[in-house]
Amino acid sequence: MRWWLKTRRTFTVLTALVMVSMGLAVWIGEQSVMLPSFFSNSQRAVLTVFLPIPAVAALSLSLDSRLAAFEMAAVRFIPGRDVLLVLAAVAGCLVSAGIFWSPTGMSVARNIAFLTGLMLLARPWARQAAVMIPLIWIALVVFFSHRPYPDPDPWTVLPEPATAVHAAIAAAVVLIAGLTLLSRTRQEPS
Repeated sequence: MRWWLKTRRTFTVLTALVMVSMGLAVWIGEQSVMLPSFFSNSQRAVLTVFLPIPAVAALSLSLDSRLAAFEMAAVRFIPGRDVLLVLAAVAGCLVSAGIFWSPTGMSVARNIAFLTGLMLLARPWARQAAVMIPLIWIALVVFFSHRPYPDPDPWTVLPEPATAVHAAIAAAVVLIAGLTLLSRTRQEPS
């Protein structure tokens, strides 16, 4: 177990970048910035839309950091451990947001769960490039959303406030689908 955690870079990369994402969420709060939009001259985007990127990239790097020959010959169920690793990272985000009692932290943790689910759904066919899928989703939200920040489009999920029930349900469904696919897909050596 210890070697698996070291191989996955759990203590060095994953923990540090999850803490960076959540620390920035607490520090930045609800600050917004004006960005260009295809449907209006400019659109106000909340900076928290971009904060899940380090955590999702760290999860992708952690899942791609493997010793393929050893894992293919392993007696233990490695995909199950990968699922537990993702769940632990997302749960850590939710706990840290709860500790600081931060609604912004809760929305960032929800967004990490949503974007991680998207990344996991893309992993079987995109492999290491699956880390780009969350970035593409963020670009779609920022540049193609019709409605500005205080009342974003429901499909966007990311800029929604922490109290948006539909965004939490969407994040949970996408994460569960991604985890199910992760647990059933055996990674071939790249």
